[in-house]
Amino acid sequence: MNRAQNLIVVSFGEGKLQEFTTHGTILQNIQLQLDPTPWHAVDLASGQFVVSCRGQLHCVRIVDIKGTVIRSYRGQEGSQMMEMNNPAGLAVDKHKNILVADDSNHRLLVLDRSLTSAREMSVSVDGGLKGPASLWYDDSRGRLYIGESQGRVIIIDHFNFKASGV
Repeated sequence: MNRAQNLIVVSFGEGKLQEFTTHGTILQNIQLQLDPTPWHAVDLASGQFVVSCRGQLHCVRIVDIKGTVIRSYRGQEGSQMMEMNNPAGLAVDKHKNILVADDSNHRLLVLDRSLTSAREMSVSVDGGLKGPASLWYDDSRGRLYIGESQGRVIIIDHFNFKASGV
């Protein structure tokens, strides 16, 4: 859901990003111009979208309303800081940081809004993160929800990631 309470859907088989009202009316149908398979998307207040991608390149990209790539944070599959392994869910916090569920690396990455730098976000939970797959940031409550592929949901109250850390 975006700020206008519309549903953002990525059809990875067709490489499309679509926006629907809660009544099912399609508002936007954007053909993504991405080589890797798009996986998840969230909209930015600027009218652009952040999209996570999988395939030969594991990346996070900002695209415009025509589906054209504006910026990209990408790398080969891996576990180093400039690499990702199945980036999945995305969220944007109140500081406009882009949060990425790096599923197979069992971590969360925080990218700056220009996609030029990344940091790993420490999440202290029993047994550590286990396949974070989905994210949702509740701006009104300052809460970050992390859904894991194993079925666990982690809630971080008073979420506030700054340049110095969480």
